[in-house]
Amino acid sequence: LETKDKSLKKNTEILLKMLNKDERKVIQALIENHGKALQAEITRLPEMSKVKSHRVVQKLIDRGVLQKEEFGKTNKIKFAPEIQEGMF
Repeated sequence: LETKDKSLKKNTEILLKMLNKDERKVIQALIENHGKALQAEITRLPEMSKVKSHRVVQKLIDRGVLQKEEFGKTNKIKFAPEIQEGMF
């Protein structure tokens, strides 16, 4: 169990090193919220506007890191299944 925790932490650190500052903020927010967050919540992060959050999230979706599903007037953002399995 302890080695699994260490490997998960290492996987997370490797993932974060490959991202820019804004992408890191989004991923960190998702990690803190157990892999899910509303895009409106991401918009409220420090130094993050609606346009910037949309662009960052879309870039991560295009790379296959995140998935987006409609949720009322906003979107629910979550990790792609492969990433979710490796992190939690």
